[in-house]
Amino acid sequence: MSLNYLPGRPQHTNQATNQTIWQGHTIFAYCSGNNLIILSNKFTRLQTLYLEKDCIAVDINPSNGFIAVAFDNLINVYKPIHQVMKNPKWAKCCQVFHDDSLVNCLKWGNNNELIVGSKYLSFWKIVDQFGEYKPVLLWNKLQSKPVYNVTISEDSQLVASFSKYDKFVKIWKRDSISDDKVIFQLTILPHSGFITSMRWKKTGLDNIKKQNSSTSLDELYPYISNTNNQTQVLYTISTDKKLRIWVCHEWNSRHMIQLWGHLKLKDDQHFFIIIDNWIVEKSLPNSFGDGYYKSVKPDLVIQGSTNGNLEVHALEELSHHPPKLMTKKTLFLKYVNKASFVKDPMYLNFSEIQPYDDTANDLSLIIHDLRGYIRHTVINLPTLLSENNTWIGALEHKFTGHTKSIQRLIRSSDGEAVLTLSRFSENCVWKPQTLRSGVTLRLKNYIITESPIKDAVVHGKGSLVICLLENNKIQAWECPDFISMTQEAREMEDEEDDDDNKISYMRQEIDLTSQINEIGDPILMSNTPELIHHYERHFITLVFKTGITKSFEVSLTRGIFEIKSGPLELIDNEIYKISIIDPVHASFTSDRPLLALISKNGLAKTFKGQVDTENKTLSWVKAFELNTGIKDATKIRGSSTGKLCIIDSTGKKITIWESSRSVLEYEETFEDTIKDNDWTSTEFGQNILSIGFTGYALLYTQLRYDYTNYSPSYLPIEKIDITSHTAHNIGDSIWLKNGIFACASGNQFYIKDKSLDLNDPFTHRSIGSRKILSNDILHLSSVLNGPLPVFHPQFLIQALYANKISLVVEIIMKLFIELRNVTFKNQNIATMSFDLGIEPSKFNITIEKKYPTVTFPDPYPEYNKNVNTLLTEYLSKITLPYMTRHQQITLITVAEAILDIIKYKDIVDDNGIRFLLGVRLFLSHKKTQNGLNMRDITWALHSDNKELLLSTIDHHLKLWKDARNFRIAYWAKQEDLVKKFENIAKLEFTKNDIKDPNNCAIYYLALKKKQVLLSLWKMSVGHPEQGKMIKFMSNDFTQPRWRTAALKNAYALLSKHRLMDGAVFFLLGGSVKDCVNVLCRQIKDIDLAIAVCRVYEGDDSPVLAEVLQKYILPDVVIQNDKWTASFIYWKLRKQEVAIRALITDPIELENNESIVCKEACVNKSFLVEDPALLLVYIHLRKRNLRYFIGSLKVDEKLEYDTVLRVTNILRRMGCDLLAVSFIRNWEFVEKSKNLSQLESARRQSITLPGISGNAILPTTTPQLRKSLFDKMDMREMEPNSTTSSSVFSRTKNILDDFSLQSGSSESGVTNILNQYSSSVSNSAKISTTPRSLLDQYGSSTTSQVINPSTSKRLLDDFEVDPLSSPDKSPEGAPIKSLLNEFMPSPNETTKKAPPQNTKPRNLLDDFM
Repeated sequence: MSLNYLPGRPQHTNQATNQTIWQGHTIFAYCSGNNLIILSNKFTRLQTLYLEKDCIAVDINPSNGFIAVAFDNLINVYKPIHQVMKNPKWAKCCQVFHDDSLVNCLKWGNNNELIVGSKYLSFWKIVDQFGEYKPVLLWNKLQSKPVYNVTISEDSQLVASFSKYDKFVKIWKRDSISDDKVIFQLTILPHSGFITSMRWKKTGLDNIKKQNSSTSLDELYPYISNTNNQTQVLYTISTDKKLRIWVCHEWNSRHMIQLWGHLKLKDDQHFFIIIDNWIVEKSLPNSFGDGYYKSVKPDLVIQGSTNGNLEVHALEELSHHPPKLMTKKTLFLKYVNKASFVKDPMYLNFSEIQPYDDTANDLSLIIHDLRGYIRHTVINLPTLLSENNTWIGALEHKFTGHTKSIQRLIRSSDGEAVLTLSRFSENCVWKPQTLRSGVTLRLKNYIITESPIKDAVVHGKGSLVICLLENNKIQAWECPDFISMTQEAREMEDEEDDDDNKISYMRQEIDLTSQINEIGDPILMSNTPELIHHYERHFITLVFKTGITKSFEVSLTRGIFEIKSGPLELIDNEIYKISIIDPVHASFTSDRPLLALISKNGLAKTFKGQVDTENKTLSWVKAFELNTGIKDATKIRGSSTGKLCIIDSTGKKITIWESSRSVLEYEETFEDTIKDNDWTSTEFGQNILSIGFTGYALLYTQLRYDYTNYSPSYLPIEKIDITSHTAHNIGDSIWLKNGIFACASGNQFYIKDKSLDLNDPFTHRSIGSRKILSNDILHLSSVLNGPLPVFHPQFLIQALYANKISLVVEIIMKLFIELRNVTFKNQNIATMSFDLGIEPSKFNITIEKKYPTVTFPDPYPEYNKNVNTLLTEYLSKITLPYMTRHQQITLITVAEAILDIIKYKDIVDDNGIRFLLGVRLFLSHKKTQNGLNMRDITWALHSDNKELLLSTIDHHLKLWKDARNFRIAYWAKQEDLVKKFENIAKLEFTKNDIKDPNNCAIYYLALKKKQVLLSLWKMSVGHPEQGKMIKFMSNDFTQPRWRTAALKNAYALLSKHRLMDGAVFFLLGGSVKDCVNVLCRQIKDIDLAIAVCRVYEGDDSPVLAEVLQKYILPDVVIQNDKWTASFIYWKLRKQEVAIRALITDPIELENNESIVCKEACVNKSFLVEDPALLLVYIHLRKRNLRYFIGSLKVDEKLEYDTVLRVTNILRRMGCDLLAVSFIRNWEFVEKSKNLSQLESARRQSITLPGISGNAILPTTTPQLRKSLFDKMDMREMEPNSTTSSSVFSRTKNILDDFSLQSGSSESGVTNILNQYSSSVSNSAKISTTPRSLLDQYGSSTTSQVINPSTSKRLLDDFEVDPLSSPDKSPEGAPIKSLLNEFMPSPNETTKKAPPQNTKPRNLLDDFM
């Protein structure tokens, strides 16, 4: 990050600036109003010292870093807090007062001595008395006129002074030195013109200090004075255009002052710049030239003209003692770059030129034009002394600013200018100016108004300002650029810094006093652009508290005219909070929201302004509306890209909303109060937000959506802290074009360009282990957003969700080949293409069978375990571009998951594959992820291989906390859940060394195995409650008496906060409902509540239905959780609603508006719009007729909008290629006019206790043949064959999967369970037939004839000929049905079979 400053407008005094070298660093200080500005560390460290009055003169002591600053008749002395500091800082140590006359000038001498010029010339010494500094007056002398300038030699033996309009210089020779008295002798140096400037030649004492580092500089001064510095050289400049060189030396014990020579300026030359020989020797490389500058050691004098033409001269023999005759040698003609110099200056003042912070070969030149500007120019000395290079100088910094405090910043509509407002009539227009390091602002125009500006609109790069004054006038100001600028100067972004050339002109005005008195003061002024922009006219709008608006057409030539304007649509009677929406688009965009407002109850709205130029009207149209639920918000700020930033009532919590989708993208609570926030964006529309506090600002960038790891969608990337530079708070901040951020504090500007500070912890954390090509905030934001490379784990995960397995395998294999080339062929990893050379058409393939076969070269022709091992090794060593280390670890996890997918893809359906991927990702993120999310649960819920999925994670399911992590209560089949519950009960009992039956009681009672629990209590010897529990549990709880006792004990336990024990006793008393209430309300374990219901009462449990509807559904509706809503309705056997819940907001389903107030429904997260929802929707729509009928009830516009939203979400995720595939392959099903016929033709619902619907859950997927129940659906439709024919007799569509035609062959259907089929001869051989998962339902006694050409299917045993009896096979043998366990046949006897005469089984066999 390059943070530049406009610390304030400098004073127009001759000694308002000073530059010196201290501790090897360049220190610069200048006076600005009543502030002293100190810059150090290559001008990157700023400190502002505040004085009682405007300061006049400043000087820095190169010996110890002390700073003296004069204001009025006083002098403040500041000392460094430490002599050696990484970031120097000064504190006041004493104050000097001599008389009531104004102090005009001052200079430090040797040994902390200070010469001060006012009406008196006084000589002081700052004495250190045990850490306290006190000024001691050594000498003073009343002058005939106030001293205008004073300077002192390095050894403090000679003082030179002159007054204003003097033609002579007074030389004061120090005759005697004592502790309390000094005597000076006076010598007069006459001149033919008025004296304008003077300086003593320096000898570079810092070099001597480095050679004698163990000796203090004060101790070296006597040695220097007695040897090298007996000859002093004084330079004087007068209005006769002469630079006179005076030599002061001792000759035969006599003090001699002689004019040693002079240089004459030419007619077009106006100034001198002197570079002492020690600077030339220090800054010039030893290898430069022929050694002239190292051997002769000349001083350099530069004569310059007002247009930047420089003439370089060398002065030889000035450093000898006794002095030798000086010789002058003209060296070169040079030209200074326009931006680094002052064009046609009237006055110039140069601070002492110094080496630039020990930087090799560079010199620091301070140019003060005495008109409010200071330029810091860097000159490369070898370039200056080279015969080849003619252009020199680079503008490093430019210092100016306001005189008064800045109250507000207003950005121009194009972001290329900013208007600053003060409490008075001082208003300025600024434009960015590029420096050698970073960017600053240059003053474009002043706007001096009759009354302070209340609000304004800025157009045309700051050329037009339309402002509303506090006296209720609207004025249009023309702010022209300096018209006499040369083209070259324009290219260098330079102009003459003359206040006369920055005048603005008020062209038009209109007085609104009478109107404002009627309706009140306006609260906001907004630009309202036309659809096609016209530079000759502009439209603005004033917004009032009641929502009334007044609009005006503004033309600099024709005037200001009011046009008809409609009001804003408000819910309340008045506006609570309103703001302008930041226009952050890279180019002009008129069709965008202009205003953002929020009500007291948290309802946010954005409005567009539509201008009708023909009818001269302006109407306001609501663009978006969203319920944020944030009451009493303190601020709202919008972006033209559709983002809203809202600050809550505390002022410490920030929320970022996507207005087009009405979802919350990010929220964070800070310790400090938020004062301001502003938006900008990259050219690709990626948003960057600044959050301002009292002394610092945080910059946030948006991130890609991540629905896998649930990463936040915004990230802080930089901190701009000004607390170390000033004690003022940030008044306002603003974004300008190209990532320029400016904030105002007091009368100062702080300007940050787009570059990043890699030492900033926020920046370091946001970049992570990525390798970025450009170190700027816009590039970093683009890296963190935008399209992902196809090998990024997020892209691969979404591709696997979309069932693009072959594509993912090809990506992984090509990535592996690329990494091998990097390893063995030294190929540059940065040249790897983002798509790995894969044809774009392959990303659009949705059917795996149609994916073309891809061959890979030996020795790795396919993806297998060996390839995965090598790939993992490469990814552990090679950093992929634009990926963090954590993302590469996730990529390794995905690569390992692909092995499992390849292994199971022939026996597990698509949803099962997706579930296995979710399990793998969860296991790799267990530290940050509490359990499987509802998306993964939904995959398993709609998979036909639940038993196999459960078996793959069985080794993870030890205790209930593990089962809760995998949420098996939601998706496992009831019989499997019962088995797992029993295993969990055993492990919960034995998990600790001390066996406690309380740990497993809830599980055994849910299993209705009270006797097992009783036996465990009998085994728990030493348990304090063993006796009581054995005695109590030995009772018969089928009797009302003991049930009542159990319930009373449950309430007693709840009163003692033994919540789980209370739930156990409720279950013991047979009150499942009360047990579940405790689990849901107090224990907050919804998973356990669902599991208890399903195990105790089965899937048709009335209590389960109540849990879903009472405890889960209200929160689901409030949170807009579509995943859980679909699960609830699926569990309630409402398939038609379950599929609609994937697209429709839960509040819109059934009568959910009666459950939850609609105002409470706030979309709390962008995660509610998961793209995978539509994948499930597509799957269910093709699954069976009930789902399809439910999809037909989805509104067409809602489906269309959802598809577009998901497409945009995929793009926000960086999966642009998948977004194209998604929208290209989406099929919009025409909403059939015969929907009522389809509903009457489907199978009627069977009503069950508690939960209505089917007895058996739907299991068919498109990869399997129709299930037995779907066949039954078709048979029920046969009586209405005419109707069915009319519905389905058309081109193949989504309904074709549900049609049943006689004689049609289904041999073309591919069964993913082909491993269960066998090709046998006429007589089936049991020993060679692979065992099917459902063999237990087939006949084991009757030999069956199987067609050799037809593979056996999973449900072949359940196929029934429509012409035969439903209870008999073609051979007359009974067939076992899936429903036999639930629906007894009419011929079945009601008597139970006698029990077998076997040995009774001990209840404790499992534990002993």
